[in-house]
Amino acid sequence: MDRNFIIKFLSLAALTASVVAAQSVVPRRDIPAIAKAANGAVVSIVMSDKDSKPIAQGSGFLVSKDGIIITNYHVIAEGSSALVKLPDGAFFVVDGVLAFDKARDVAVIKAHGDNFHTLTLGNSDRVQVGQEVVAIGNPLSLESTVSNGIVSGIRADADLGGKFLQVTTPISPGSSGGPLFNMEGQVVGITTMYLKGGENLNFAIPINDAKRLLLAKYSKLQNFPNEPESASTDAPPSTAGEGPIAQMNSTAYQSYQELLQSEDPRLYSSLYACFDDNQKSNKFMVISANLSLDKKDLVVITSTFKNGVSDQSSLNFFEGPVEPFSSSAGVFATLHTMQDNKDNPSHQTDVFEWEPDVLTMKFGFGKLLPGQVRVTDEFNIQRSTGRYTEQIAVFASNGSTIDETGKCVRIPNNMQTSEEEHSPPK
Repeated sequence: MDRNFIIKFLSLAALTASVVAAQSVVPRRDIPAIAKAANGAVVSIVMSDKDSKPIAQGSGFLVSKDGIIITNYHVIAEGSSALVKLPDGAFFVVDGVLAFDKARDVAVIKAHGDNFHTLTLGNSDRVQVGQEVVAIGNPLSLESTVSNGIVSGIRADADLGGKFLQVTTPISPGSSGGPLFNMEGQVVGITTMYLKGGENLNFAIPINDAKRLLLAKYSKLQNFPNEPESASTDAPPSTAGEGPIAQMNSTAYQSYQELLQSEDPRLYSSLYACFDDNQKSNKFMVISANLSLDKKDLVVITSTFKNGVSDQSSLNFFEGPVEPFSSSAGVFATLHTMQDNKDNPSHQTDVFEWEPDVLTMKFGFGKLLPGQVRVTDEFNIQRSTGRYTEQIAVFASNGSTIDETGKCVRIPNNMQTSEEEHSPPK
């Protein structure tokens, strides 16, 4: 073979290899880009006891569209059931544990659902001391908290089964199980602990330790370890914000999840789903709201599902003008029923009050025909927590009052609240 040809061939091969290598390099990102790309894939994990009472909270992150989540073992060690919450307010029941390594404090769990947003895993063997890293987690239930720092050391501990990444990235109770990113947006670690009394002495488990669990052949889902309660580095869930709903084992909640999975248009055109605290309940209510194109009027519709079937007789329509001082910070409106009340005068003053802090429905107020029994129903949702109270008063010869409580959650869809879709009309 011609010597010059060989030299040219080898030169071309070397050039081609360089081009391929350059093309495979992942571009560096800034912190806002990493946070934006991770939005929806970092979850809050709430563990509950056998009575569905929340006892611990931590973080985790999705690595497959069918709901596989990586977290710390100690996050899921206590309790008999779990719920994961996405930043948009959607809740998903955890079906069980796929694999765990207690010594390395790594666990892989499976959320009930599909088409989740996921993160890309990097190679923790390439992590170097001094490189920048970003952590995202839910410290003290403050969801999607972003912090940054550097890898300040790589430590080995034989008693704990391997290496740890020492980082200056702040970690607090509730952050455990969250992802640690390199500046290419790849997960290189699992934030796990911090040393009390130390300044920025925080640690993460190399992601390669979790990869071998992901590669394991799963024979079946396991139950949670349900270890005896002990002192934990993670705080219990905050009462503020949309925390877990105690009704996740109810017939109503299960039918709600099934409708979500089937992408039922009646749910995907609504904002909130509300569940009774009574776990035996088979009913839940949905609420939808839409502003008019000129942002001057608001329509709210409520309906009830029973055993997964919409009860058409429960539909309620409310409509009215929004107050002129409303804005994207808060919409104020008192909406009267759109139903014909000529034959039902007790509903002439039914209203739905839409405000930034509370949503209120009032039924059954107004004039009554002779001999009618007056029934009033007031339903109040605290929007900061999602908790609702309902008071039903029956005024007859022996009038009585029924008080009920429950939880409303944001339905995971692209619908906007009235505040989110509000903008000053042109």
